[in-house]
Amino acid sequence: MTLEFQNELGDFRPFTTKPRKQNVDIQPLKTGDIAPFFSLSGGTGDWKASSFNFPKAGQGQSLSLLDLVADKPIVVSFYCPCWGRYAEPYLNSLIRLNDALQQVGIELVVLSIESPKALARQGKNLDFLFAHDADQQVSRQFGVYNEDSPVWDRVSGISDEAFIPAVYVIGPDRRIEYHFLDENFDTPIDIDAIVSHVWSLSPAYPEFVDKPVGHVNAYAQGFFALWLLGFLVAAGTQFINP
Repeated sequence: MTLEFQNELGDFRPFTTKPRKQNVDIQPLKTGDIAPFFSLSGGTGDWKASSFNFPKAGQGQSLSLLDLVADKPIVVSFYCPCWGRYAEPYLNSLIRLNDALQQVGIELVVLSIESPKALARQGKNLDFLFAHDADQQVSRQFGVYNEDSPVWDRVSGISDEAFIPAVYVIGPDRRIEYHFLDENFDTPIDIDAIVSHVWSLSPAYPEFVDKPVGHVNAYAQGFFALWLLGFLVAAGTQFINP
């Protein structure tokens, strides 16, 4: 539509209005899709994520998705402190997930609107690869962020810059082997399911095949220790009193 308006000098100027964009449903990637290429540049405590292949000069070392999945799968997640009350429980879940993944040598890569340095100033010391997706380049590629489908339109108390919570297990062929999405911010991360899918890829990596015992939870380890102690006591008693 073309309108005319009068400026402060009394002149009439044409003005063309543009139709307002309708909300477009967000379309995140899912299991079976190919993960988009991305790279990280910088270094520990100051990683920056980009959809480009090569970092700018002077940005330190670089890692690409191809580097990260060269020998084994990786787990990629997205996190934003702007999620309000949802943010801290989700971050704690990522920390627990990382602890489980480290036992089998799998890398957790977390992309955030917030920079690692900013989180460090908040007292968050994170022991996984945390990168700043400043312009939402990578989150757009994964489909977990879309300015035409803002989170605040569905969930109160969250800024319009936020992407939805997501976790992906990506295999060496860049295929997504597992996805977790929480578009309504009401579902916790299923750590067991994620680790299970990581293990489903383990036959391709013989060095991990003999490690499942090390992955059992603390309760199971304690139960096994008590059973072993009881077995040894019983065996010792039988040896003393044949």
